[in-house]
Amino acid sequence: MKNYSRESGIVKAGILRHCKKLCKGLGRPAEKLATNMLYGVAAANSCHLTEIARGLDEEITIKKTVDRLSRGLRQFDGHEVVWENHLKQVDKYINETTIYPIDESDLAKPNSVAMEALHEVHDGSTNKIVPGYMTLEITALTHKTKTPLPVYERVFSAAEKGFKSQDDEVLKGLRFLTQRYGHGGIRVLDRGYDANVYMRYFIKAKEKFIIRVKKNRMVYHNEKSINIEELANRYKGKCSLQCTLHGETVYCKVTEVPICLPEFSKYPLCIVVVYGFGKIPMYLLTNCSSNDSRFCIAIVKMYLLRWRIEEHFRFKKLQYHFEDFRVRSLCAIRTLHQVVTLLAGYMALLTQEPNMVITCVLRDAALAIPRSKKRRTKLMLHYELAAGFAKLLQKTTANLKSHFPPLRFRPPCLQLSLLSQYDWLRLASA
Repeated sequence: MKNYSRESGIVKAGILRHCKKLCKGLGRPAEKLATNMLYGVAAANSCHLTEIARGLDEEITIKKTVDRLSRGLRQFDGHEVVWENHLKQVDKYINETTIYPIDESDLAKPNSVAMEALHEVHDGSTNKIVPGYMTLEITALTHKTKTPLPVYERVFSAAEKGFKSQDDEVLKGLRFLTQRYGHGGIRVLDRGYDANVYMRYFIKAKEKFIIRVKKNRMVYHNEKSINIEELANRYKGKCSLQCTLHGETVYCKVTEVPICLPEFSKYPLCIVVVYGFGKIPMYLLTNCSSNDSRFCIAIVKMYLLRWRIEEHFRFKKLQYHFEDFRVRSLCAIRTLHQVVTLLAGYMALLTQEPNMVITCVLRDAALAIPRSKKRRTKLMLHYELAAGFAKLLQKTTANLKSHFPPLRFRPPCLQLSLLSQYDWLRLASA
């Protein structure tokens, strides 16, 4: 039987160092809550507060730990400080050519009635309208492994006070991205963002984008208005592309067509038409331009990388069961979502340093876990690292009590003195 005491110590020290970086600038109560939540979720592989309490293994009852964590999630106000510290670690992987997938996901709560600001959302897994919340996330793909690093996250509901519209929430994320990283990079969005409000923003901000548009979109080609589907039927594809989709090899034909939009008739755009992904061609609208004959193939490959953010959503929901959270207030939900997103970001950062000791230890520990429990995939190593964290942190013998020793304040000295401190210093220097 292998003794994991040394490996457990390495992993525990690694995640506590990361928590220390994230909590820089927070007060002691907020730092303690954030560290307990990150450590507990990693140890329990769950966002249930009872499982987190068992992972923390404190010397009090589980009920008291759950009450403390629930109260802390509800009152936590250090979201911006923690996220800023996270972005400081992500900044070194971002430059002017970074790809930013942008997408929304649903948090379906079909059986909930008492949660704050519940509203109807579309459940993508069941294709039904159920109560729940929406999340917006923006990730940055690393250049080496194309791993998604979260740079923006927000949970919102149409029933919350001050909510304007879904477009307004998306524009807030786009403005944050521009303010933080400038106008460089390429924004990649799905067909749900085929709206003039987003194109108007990108064109005004002079930012590059790739948006999949719907087949009812009207465009200008050769100074004539035409439906995009009718325009695509005139071409057969001048370039060939072979790619792997869901484990199957797909052969496609790709072509590019210069067009303009009715609202932006003086702004040149380009439609990249992809034949072969289905009966209906795929239409990608972009303002990127190049004289290279392989330009249209590069656009298609960059758009297909948008699927990495879907894998990011899937990882959080499958590995940590985030859609099954058990907190009621909207502030607590947002805090818990940020904790899980930060933990997924930590996994992504570890994948960029495959030769680090902690990364090697985690992957070695995950080898002994059955494949079905760690959900190994070729595209993301997050599942292996998360399984290694859960296995090794559960074998630690000491909890986090030693990491937060009680503060002891020395009482003021009550001894009488005939001379002041200044007089003692003057006599000592004489």
